[in-house]
Amino acid sequence: MSFESFLIVFVAIGLGAFAKGATGIGLPLIGIPIMAGFLGVEHAIVVMTIPVAASNIWLVWSYRKLVTAIPGLPFMLVMGVIGTLLGTYVLATLDDRTLIYMLAIWIGLYLVNLTFNPNFRLEGKTARYASPILATCAGISQGATGMSGPVIATWIHSYNLESKTFVFGVSIMFLAISGTHVLAVSGAGLMSEARLYEGLLALIPTALFLPLGMRMTNLFSTKIFNRIIICLIVIMEIKLIWRDILS
Repeated sequence: MSFESFLIVFVAIGLGAFAKGATGIGLPLIGIPIMAGFLGVEHAIVVMTIPVAASNIWLVWSYRKLVTAIPGLPFMLVMGVIGTLLGTYVLATLDDRTLIYMLAIWIGLYLVNLTFNPNFRLEGKTARYASPILATCAGISQGATGMSGPVIATWIHSYNLESKTFVFGVSIMFLAISGTHVLAVSGAGLMSEARLYEGLLALIPTALFLPLGMRMTNLFSTKIFNRIIICLIVIMEIKLIWRDILS
């Protein structure tokens, strides 16, 4: 990789880490597509598992006092892990494009619901019954496609949480689900020594820009924060349709 290419990847990871620190999502969304242009998709996904896991650990630890703010969290984490393991089986039995269609439809329906019902909030009995199902679906999505962001972001956003609580919620779910996926990737022999070193190198821009993003969280009002999250969800939908469905 040339110095120019290295610099582009460094900046992309830095921007992704900044978005991750500010909103809880954005590191794989920004970092993987740009890195894949230089290293290939599989290579980029495997390398990014390290900074993604590190960023989630950092955020979860930083906001650990908010652990009681999300109802039923331990059970949801367990269901997410189970879903990830099920996703490995789904990957071998279901067409990948079908899964992408399902993700795109899910996000589309959520955005339509927000358009006509902007004050929608998942709570009460609905939240108690729906959350374990959504956690399992997020895990299946991660295990089968390497992407749980579309499910987790829309699901946690539906709780209409305060900004820091949202960041904690998505980060701890990502940590449980992607952590299981990292073990699966390593067990499959995809994490070579060279990729491990590259992943560790990617920790540098992550460590530099993640704290800067975390400082921005304090500057956003709840209204502005929700708009930013919705914009990121829209970007996920466009990315799914443009890259994975129309390609």
